[in-house]
Amino acid sequence: MGRLRALVVTFVVLLLVATAAPAAAAELGDLVEYDLAFPVDGDHHFTDWFWARRSGGIHHAQDIMAAKMTPVVAAADATVRLVNWSSRSTPNRDRCCSLVLSHDDGWESRYIHLNNDTAGTDDGLGWGIADGIVPGAHVTAGTVIGWVGDSGNAENTGSHVHFELLDPSGVYVNPFHALAAAGGNWLGLGAADPLFDGSRILRIGDRGADVRRLQEILNELGISSGRADAIFGPVTAGAVRGFQLDKGITADGVVGPNTRAALDAHYDPGTQQPNRIMRRGDRGPDVVALQQALAAAGYPPGPADGIFGSRTNAAVLGFQGAEGLTVDGLVGPITKSRLGF
Repeated sequence: MGRLRALVVTFVVLLLVATAAPAAAAELGDLVEYDLAFPVDGDHHFTDWFWARRSGGIHHAQDIMAAKMTPVVAAADATVRLVNWSSRSTPNRDRCCSLVLSHDDGWESRYIHLNNDTAGTDDGLGWGIADGIVPGAHVTAGTVIGWVGDSGNAENTGSHVHFELLDPSGVYVNPFHALAAAGGNWLGLGAADPLFDGSRILRIGDRGADVRRLQEILNELGISSGRADAIFGPVTAGAVRGFQLDKGITADGVVGPNTRAALDAHYDPGTQQPNRIMRRGDRGPDVVALQQALAAAGYPPGPADGIFGSRTNAAVLGFQGAEGLTVDGLVGPITKSRLGF
């Protein structure tokens, strides 16, 4: 009997190891193909924010921008594990509003910044979690679990859902491709450019893809904003003021609607030099040529839309690695030469 029990235990352990092996191989930020229901049931847009720098470190999630009270649904069949980071059946309403779902297949999804306001206000007195969504409750993919809001540290940003996806070993993976495959309104269909298609007012202290894009454009216009590190610091503010002075805009170093419109009108990617070093975030005819060359080389970058996004970046990294080049995602003379364009 003891021998039989040992054999059974050994078989179960081997089965668990075999099942978990693919997930254990994941690393922070890996782009994954994971079948999910799109978490926002309504008008929305998103771009790849996974590696954006935030005050708490890496932004290991995707922000899905949508109007307040747009329904949020479960991405998969799952059990509610935490409500407002609590496993108690009566969650603390003062910590509204977030949810953590443990998927039936061992993955996990997290939904943060759910609504905490009463309709038409920003009073913090609402409740953005659906009835019956309590720890231990089971939901199926597509079930409404809450509503979009701006709770927590998102009070001064546009309303959105901060969506995280963790594999069975607890690694934060990048759900960008999975969200796009699920019908999400992503690059090229929604906010194709973090700066020009965004709307938040940018000022000192802000971080993110729109700040990085602002810095890159200012640098390309010959107004030095320092390294494009996605951090809006004093150097970037000085560059913005320089641009504003040149365009007759109030020189306050803040990028609001007028400054954004002036940048959009002045910046023409079609006039850029063909010998520029291309990188993630760039746009233009030379990016189209890059995408076509990558596809011809067997490294599909997605549609040749002239937007150097995450899929083009991944294709560049793959090509550089296979060719023994420096794997940095920067497309300079050597990478271009190897690609033959």
